[in-house]
Amino acid sequence: MLVGRAPNCKPLRFASLFKRFINCNSCGVELQSTNAHKKGYFTKRVENKCLKKPDINQIKYAMFSQDIQRLTANHETDKEKKVESPPICKRCNDALHQNKYNVEDFGKFTYYEIMRNVPEQGNIMHLVSLPEFPLGLNSDLLHDKRYNVDLVLTKADQVIGTKSILQKEVPSFLKGFLKYHLDIVTNKGLAVSSVKSWNLDTLYSLLKSRTYLMGNANAGKSSLINALIKKYVGRRMVFDKKGNMVPNNKYEVADMKQHIKNNSAGVYHVPNMTRTLQAFNINEKILFDLPGYTNDTHATSLENVIAKDWLQQIRKTELFDSKKIKKKHYVSIKGTENGYCYTVGGIFFLVPPKGTINQVVSYIPGQHSEFKSIDKALEVFSECNQPNSTHPLKNFCGLTETACDKAKFVRHILPPFQGSIEVVMKDIGYFLLRSTGSYNFKGLYEIWLPKGIDICIREPLEKTIITNYRQFIDSKGKMPSCPKNRPLISSVYPMDHDESDVLNKMKEMYYERTSHDLSGRRHRDTDIIELLNTKTEENLNIYWYYKF
Repeated sequence: MLVGRAPNCKPLRFASLFKRFINCNSCGVELQSTNAHKKGYFTKRVENKCLKKPDINQIKYAMFSQDIQRLTANHETDKEKKVESPPICKRCNDALHQNKYNVEDFGKFTYYEIMRNVPEQGNIMHLVSLPEFPLGLNSDLLHDKRYNVDLVLTKADQVIGTKSILQKEVPSFLKGFLKYHLDIVTNKGLAVSSVKSWNLDTLYSLLKSRTYLMGNANAGKSSLINALIKKYVGRRMVFDKKGNMVPNNKYEVADMKQHIKNNSAGVYHVPNMTRTLQAFNINEKILFDLPGYTNDTHATSLENVIAKDWLQQIRKTELFDSKKIKKKHYVSIKGTENGYCYTVGGIFFLVPPKGTINQVVSYIPGQHSEFKSIDKALEVFSECNQPNSTHPLKNFCGLTETACDKAKFVRHILPPFQGSIEVVMKDIGYFLLRSTGSYNFKGLYEIWLPKGIDICIREPLEKTIITNYRQFIDSKGKMPSCPKNRPLISSVYPMDHDESDVLNKMKEMYYERTSHDLSGRRHRDTDIIELLNTKTEENLNIYWYYKF
């Protein structure tokens, strides 16, 4: 068994497909058909023996064919036998086909529980969802000298418009970002799209003889493996009960479609679906699919806040409409004194400052709506959750009934920005927020979000990457491909619902956050109001700070 170092953590079991021990093709747990209340339960297939009315030509052949005497007892019929799909447990089957599941059935793993399965000096690919970058990025893992770690940004088609940008601009930007903002000097960073098969050749070239995929739940590990299986005719590895790999040198592929179906990793919209350590042979390179880990295992599950049908839309990567990246259709919203707000299903509420005119480009699945205030919005969504509700906005509601309570929301204040930013929410997605017209500071923007959901802001990724790469090329390398003199990412500032002096409170929180990182402080001895009312390159991203 492969074991690393972590206190009080049991190593994960290998998914065994050896002899009579059959595992779920999705989550990897051992299947059993005796107890419906225990994990791994599945119902055995029953062969349909119903007789069909014989065809007249078959009868004639049986009666008059001269070759009938030559048939032996072991002769197979001409009827083609249907190839069966690999078995999955009832729990995974219900989640896939009926969207029915209990969150408790898919327990969360900690980072240390997962790392225990990686040997020292092991090769790791740290997968991070690019739409949610930098949320999910583990700087401790990237700095850990005990392992050889590459950074892979997944789901790139949800942020970047073309494949060529992934191959040139993104690696250059990542190299600069890791150097200037995380103090890591490396060329081992790339972005891929499993759905569009972008950059898979480059990723394959980075694979070692054995590589472990590490990342948060729903980081795209299983989707990436399936894309590689399809491209390189990979296969699922077989282990015995002791976790030893069983060689299969006579492996042949007869039906490619069935081969992919039988060997693919389980990909579902439910996080933490992978329960065991599974391995795959990708053109003689072994990939280990580790279960996703969770930073806060005690955090409230999204299922308690967001309706399951909305979560299914959000989590299914293949449903993302990539045309949004190029067209960038926006909705205009004006800030009012009463707190006019924009929302997608009630999952978050954007409240712009009074007098501002803004544009919102949402990359989060679901219909948007606008309300005169958050209180009014929650009142409407509460009505939509009532039994037999016929409210006209029922299809616009993505909140559960218990979540329609303002006390269960956190009021996040965004640090000042000029032009456009992207607001990123963990396991939900991101949207672009643009302040229009000539720059004039009129106040701070607010995002109200259910408790337990991480949030940050960043400069628009695609624009930042392309703009700085052009400057890098035009200056022949004198200008960096990633800005190094200003923060590109920032945490937000949670405050009390009734806090009125948000700017001074933000200043206080900023100095507290940077008390142990004085190099991260900016504009220490200047008039903040004067800075906010002046648009210059030096005044960008005031009070921006992010602890990696």
